[in-house]
Amino acid sequence: MPFSDFTNPYQNPANIPQDYRQHPNLQKLLLSDGSGKYVRPLEDPVTIWAIQILEQEYGVPLNAMELELSNITASRQMFGRSDLIIYDDRYVGSGTGLDVAFIMLEAMEPSKKFEGNEELGWNYHFKQLEVYMSASPSARYAILTSGKHTKIYRRDLDYPRKLEPIGDLPKYESAREAANHSPYKVIYNTRKPDDIQTGLQPLTRDKFREVLGDTRSGCHSILRDNEGLQPQEAVDAMVKFLFAKWYDEQATIDLVKQTEESRAYVFSVSNETDPERLLVQVRDTFEKAKQWERETLAKKFGDDLGVRLAFNEADVLQFKPHTTMEIVKRLQPWSLRKSSADVKGGVFEDFLSKTFRDDLGQYFTPTPVINLMVGILQPTVNDYVGDPACGSARMLTHVLDYVRKQEYVKTIANNGGSAEGINPEEPTQEFIKFRDNHLFGAEYSRTVMHIARVNTLMNGAQYADLKVMDSLERLGSITGGIIEGLPERPGFYMGGLTMILTNPPFGSKVTNENVLKDFAGRDGVTKKKGKVVKSIPQEVAFVNRCLEFIAPNGKLAIVLPDGVLANSSTEDVRDWILRWARLKAVISLPQATFAPYGAGVKTSVVVLEKREKPLTVQGQLELGQEIIKADEDYQIYMARIDDIGYDAAGRMSLSEDQAHEPPQVKETIIDFVQKLGW
Repeated sequence: MPFSDFTNPYQNPANIPQDYRQHPNLQKLLLSDGSGKYVRPLEDPVTIWAIQILEQEYGVPLNAMELELSNITASRQMFGRSDLIIYDDRYVGSGTGLDVAFIMLEAMEPSKKFEGNEELGWNYHFKQLEVYMSASPSARYAILTSGKHTKIYRRDLDYPRKLEPIGDLPKYESAREAANHSPYKVIYNTRKPDDIQTGLQPLTRDKFREVLGDTRSGCHSILRDNEGLQPQEAVDAMVKFLFAKWYDEQATIDLVKQTEESRAYVFSVSNETDPERLLVQVRDTFEKAKQWERETLAKKFGDDLGVRLAFNEADVLQFKPHTTMEIVKRLQPWSLRKSSADVKGGVFEDFLSKTFRDDLGQYFTPTPVINLMVGILQPTVNDYVGDPACGSARMLTHVLDYVRKQEYVKTIANNGGSAEGINPEEPTQEFIKFRDNHLFGAEYSRTVMHIARVNTLMNGAQYADLKVMDSLERLGSITGGIIEGLPERPGFYMGGLTMILTNPPFGSKVTNENVLKDFAGRDGVTKKKGKVVKSIPQEVAFVNRCLEFIAPNGKLAIVLPDGVLANSSTEDVRDWILRWARLKAVISLPQATFAPYGAGVKTSVVVLEKREKPLTVQGQLELGQEIIKADEDYQIYMARIDDIGYDAAGRMSLSEDQAHEPPQVKETIIDFVQKLGW
């Protein structure tokens, strides 16, 4: 350890090297009266000696150091800051300042006894150091030195105030050094400043599957083996890593443009990388990603963002250094931003819905079913699309991808059949407007909202209006008493959407008397023979709520248990639905559809078109003139899908190329469009 052989070389302030004396970060050592004397004659020589060792032996740049001497008085304050703070210097030169403390050093008088208890002695300074370290979540190392004696500590992640002695301090790799030998960095060309090279490759779906892995390999097994995480905890952890990685790619490019010099990504490791430093950088990147999201959403939604944020203040990305290192190694070569929407969607298709089907199955709809619903409804850039039980928001991202592809094809056709100069990710201004303003999702679980928000972010829809919300709450609580939707108020208002695709939770009952009365007060399905029912199946309540959210002539595709369609006990429900909507299609799904996700109930996709004006109960019962006029040329499309692409155990029954859109799903969509359409 270089902290030895102390001879007090700087006892006389005049011996301080000139470059140290003139450095703005070190001038606090000397009194401001021009006398050239130390602020603390006994301790400051130790501090400058330690600074020189840190710079020359460990590679700490002076501009990463900050002295805390401005408020020193005769009686030192217990809750001040360490004498010397060494920051992570990733953002040095960017003009944004350094705010991520990495190492803290406490200097003391050389005459004090090693580990002694005298006043202002070793144990006093050690206790102060414990306090300083625990107050800074990013600080990983601590140094306590009297010059004659030095101890170096590492903070225990599980017990923030516990400092563990270690033999030596790892070498500090400056940001500039990291960029010199990092295999993954943004390269700045001084001769062509706009020619910025990132060095990352787009992912294929197979490669992403390999990187993220399953219970036997990849990131999943790392989180399981190193951290002991359960599947749902591993999902949350992996989503945080992906969020930080996605942000790091753009933030590093922005940093290079600010500093005009090459920089390594945070998600980049080499043989020189200190795992503890990497942990701090990844944690800070996640915090900055949260801040970016907060500022981005505030531009559109204002400051009341509690229900819209992917992560709150309490959410952190901090695992064991070795775990962080191994996850970064697997993610570092690949670009989440450059990867296509299809591939990014694959993160949530494969990694989440398959690997974790047992624990999170209730939040996922099989991809073939989503493709069926989107293909039947045929969304356009003019639609306002919502999902009041959005789970991971895959319905919405599939709609986004469908509309993007349709706009891309249309733009190529308008460009004489040439794709030259057309961005396939943002083919038209109409698509950008749709992406930023026409997508709405609600989810009851805040944990699952993490997944939904990151899913939409990675698909470019950072402005998608997602919120943590109980969609079956009293309508006034959801809308704030507003009773009108489109055109002024799109979203979850009365008539605020033109299209809903949803797979609501089913199997439970809604028994809240206030909610049941609220539905009944608007001629809802909870009103039977003039009275309010005592309970209603959850999926039926969602049909009611969806038809309230949809504007007249709007489209609804919803997954429902077949019992709603066939049981005699739900005849009144079917009658109510037919008063409010035209039945457009019923597509029976195989028994195995939801079996891999722990639900064996037989289901169908029901497609409805909301009437301009609901039929009256009397008009419906008499099958009179009212229905004849309302249902002129009224046809219903009926179909059955026998092969959804896998069996009840989740084993694929088709090739992988066909699995996400099986032949029967494709045929059903084409058949619907040809025979009925919209």
